[in-house]
Amino acid sequence: MRHLGVFILTLFFVALAGSIAAIDWPVFRDSVYKPIGNSYAGYQCFGDPCTPYMHTGIDIMAPPGVPVFAVEAGYVKAILTTSAETHWRVVIGDSAGTAESDAWMYAHVDYISIVNNAGLHVGDWVEEGRYIGDVVQWTVNDFNHLHFSKIRYAGDSAQWENNWPDWVFVGNPLDEFDATADPDAPVFENAHGDARFALCRNQSSTYFTPGETISGDVDIVCRVYDYVNTHTYRTVPYSVEYNIDQGSAGPWVPGICFTGEIGVYADFGTLTPVVYRDDYVCDTRGDYGMQECYLNITNADGDSLFELSDRPCTWHTADFTNGGHTIYVRARDKAGNETIDSMTVTAANYFSLSGTILLADEVPQPLAGTIVTVMETGQSDTTDAAGSFALSGMGGGSQVIRASRAGFVAADTSLVMNQNRALEISLLPGGYVAGDANTDGTANVGDVVYLITFVFKGGLPPFPYAAGDANGDGIANVADAVYLVSYIFKGGPPPQG
Repeated sequence: MRHLGVFILTLFFVALAGSIAAIDWPVFRDSVYKPIGNSYAGYQCFGDPCTPYMHTGIDIMAPPGVPVFAVEAGYVKAILTTSAETHWRVVIGDSAGTAESDAWMYAHVDYISIVNNAGLHVGDWVEEGRYIGDVVQWTVNDFNHLHFSKIRYAGDSAQWENNWPDWVFVGNPLDEFDATADPDAPVFENAHGDARFALCRNQSSTYFTPGETISGDVDIVCRVYDYVNTHTYRTVPYSVEYNIDQGSAGPWVPGICFTGEIGVYADFGTLTPVVYRDDYVCDTRGDYGMQECYLNITNADGDSLFELSDRPCTWHTADFTNGGHTIYVRARDKAGNETIDSMTVTAANYFSLSGTILLADEVPQPLAGTIVTVMETGQSDTTDAAGSFALSGMGGGSQVIRASRAGFVAADTSLVMNQNRALEISLLPGGYVAGDANTDGTANVGDVVYLITFVFKGGLPPFPYAAGDANGDGIANVADAVYLVSYIFKGGPPPQG
């Protein structure tokens, strides 16, 4: 019986999942042809001069008089116009009363058709699929459309009507629909002269000339557009992401994704510079006569929200080694079409590395003479009497620094040279040849001389100190020189290690 219960429960959840269907379209319900003229968060700027903002929904292109239908059942929360006869809209939410409600906004609907033909009133319950009005005749003849948005708000009917600037726009309506036919993949165009992408210093309009070496924190700007069931109106792709040197297999760094919550009407203007570039190089346009989209794809922190805190996000080129790197950018539409483009650039960051080498041994050793080498480039410096070293003009990215000295174990340190750095390295005594006081690799007469100089003339001590202890009594002294003479010239016992 337990297994039967699990089986029935499984069927219940399968049935429940199947019942959570995507919404149907508010117009052209029986057609897969749904042309989009403006997309969610697309760039808008009408007039000259104009104030740019991001689009609050999607514009589904439809001739005047096309009937509009409710995509989900709910309560009529508001019927209002924001400015003129062409801007009447119907808002249908998922709850009654003053509680917070998720709602669909149908805008640019003919008022007469709303109140007379559809007979709608604020507070009415409407079923999914109910006729709610007709698309109005727009002010621009070739841009008749239904503006469709997903919003959230709480309040009574008067607050819904009067406080419409405080409605929160919570996502891209395309996320809610059944799949629609869309054969066209996004298209990249050159963004800066003949360069595929424009590169500039983070949060600035200081651009690198195409072909110029880059350095520091860099913004990547791409010029890209998409067609959604029409070749008349350019829209922004659904998402754009990038990677450095990884290629089409990724992993991809999340860039701009036109899916998440943006906020109230005012936020659509405030956040526009986070997403779009509009300056003397990257001239983003969004009006009836021109749609040009320059996306700052590095201005994103990995979530689907548009936030002012995203603006400092950037490509830290100093995290990469100097030399050639390839920027890959992938644009996708909601139908799953994608396009990948790329551009090769040269990074040139330079930093300084300084530090101190410490020697661990029973008898303190002179600190001068340790060689510090950058393994990638071969740059090196030798420590002075204080054990200090300094290397300038080091490239960025991950570097291996090797400290080496005769008689000590070489030490490798990995670090990311994305700024000037200081480093302290301790070297430990390494393997040695017993009796090889001068560390030339063998015990011979040179070591006798070295020990005598050390004992009687203040010369340098053996290093490691144990290498000079030829007779194994724990002290490097004249007895070890005598021991070596006996070994070398008289066939005495070999040095003891």
